[in-house]
Amino acid sequence: MGNAWASIKFLLIAGVGLFGDGYLNITIGLVVPILGYLYYDDNKNKVPTIPQDVIKGALSIGMIFGQIGFGLFGDALGRHKIYGKELILTITGTLLLILMPWHNFGHTGVVAWMFCFRFVTGVGIGGDYPMTSSLSAEKNLFRSRAKLVLLVFASIGLGGFTGGIVNLVLLAAFKGAVYNNVYHLQWVWRLQFGLGLVPLALTLYARLTMKESKPYQQYVATETGLVGKDVRGLKQQFEDFRVYFRNWKHARTLFAVSAAWFLFDIAFYGVNLNQSVILTKIGYGKGPDPWTTLWNTAVGNIIASSAGYLPGYYVAIFLPDYMGRVRQQWVGSAIVAVLYAIWAGVTKHTSTGGLITLFTLSQFFLNAGPNATTFLLPVEVFPTRVRGTAHGIAAASGKAGAVLTAFAFGTITDRIGIQGVLALFSGIMALCALVTLMIPETKGLSIAQIESGELYGEHEGVAALTPGSETSSDEARLDWDHKEGGASTVKEKDAV
Repeated sequence: MGNAWASIKFLLIAGVGLFGDGYLNITIGLVVPILGYLYYDDNKNKVPTIPQDVIKGALSIGMIFGQIGFGLFGDALGRHKIYGKELILTITGTLLLILMPWHNFGHTGVVAWMFCFRFVTGVGIGGDYPMTSSLSAEKNLFRSRAKLVLLVFASIGLGGFTGGIVNLVLLAAFKGAVYNNVYHLQWVWRLQFGLGLVPLALTLYARLTMKESKPYQQYVATETGLVGKDVRGLKQQFEDFRVYFRNWKHARTLFAVSAAWFLFDIAFYGVNLNQSVILTKIGYGKGPDPWTTLWNTAVGNIIASSAGYLPGYYVAIFLPDYMGRVRQQWVGSAIVAVLYAIWAGVTKHTSTGGLITLFTLSQFFLNAGPNATTFLLPVEVFPTRVRGTAHGIAAASGKAGAVLTAFAFGTITDRIGIQGVLALFSGIMALCALVTLMIPETKGLSIAQIESGELYGEHEGVAALTPGSETSSDEARLDWDHKEGGASTVKEKDAV
């Protein structure tokens, strides 16, 4: 019973930050059309393409800084010293966003305010990626690293789905008020963001007081003040990073996981940040009045999410230990490339039902395949000393792709149409599948084996890569297995 409660507690604490990512990130696609009715009545109630791209891309830009910064400090100073600080930034940025002036606010002011405070929110959400992923990978709650990491990661999907439900509920609650005066949509978008902060605030203290992970204590903590003298800092972290990645095999893997995430996020956020645009194109956004248009978009979003988006996250949890991480990512990317190609070819000649089916299938395979594995692989293929830093770099590369698509989607769509954009996404996902083949498979390997370099056939151990380590690879592996209750490395490998 105690272990079950510990597992549930960790999932709640770790998952809430990523829940906020899904909720606050995907929700912007539903909020931007509302801002059009409120602040752009002189532009046919629509936010122009470039300001729209700036608003949508702000959070991803902030996430790049958060992912790299928190990943670096999490490795240098310890997970327990950094965890929770990212949640403070997320809460602060979103609260300030909600406080945007209600009256007499021009177009430039709206865009500047939204960009500034979604950027701050993004730094916090971005910091959650390397911190939560590292802690999840370094726990041993389910005797399957992949299941725990991806169960926590699925909180993003739950957050996105919840955001759609909340949007629908708020629109229903304010229906009469909006019909009476469209200005009451102010309450809808502000409450939309505000309600998403409740679970984050409830778990903040638990994050700030979370203990250090056992692998970090064993492999790194002798230099962080937990054991012995406090001598570790950014200088030592940079040196560890330099020493580890001067090996071309390690550097190639970092490039591959980063490139795959970059390519994937171009397609993923191209669709998800612009759901209102895509749903309008396939018949779920048009209406005779503002409320009906927003309602149709919200309904279409929930249909797509419940049928493909959210199920994909949870199906993905069970695939890595069955088919392998690399194969899961390759197959998912290839299938989505084919689906986007088909979607591009039939867009003008298919019914709304057919188009929503293609949308749903592509969402399912995106999330059951590369969306999960681009998060999982960077936290598995690198040892503890550089795990957070490397995951942060890979995640930041992904967000660079999200930024690119956020700023380019509207402009490119205006020029080549949704059909051309889907064809472009198809080619990008095919390239993602090819890059995936450069990544080594981590299925069946324990944390200790990854530490010792067995992933690359090196069998050197951390001691060979980082000066000052006094534990040999074999001793470290046996010690870790003993502490976590595993009978042996071989048995753990077979169990996975």
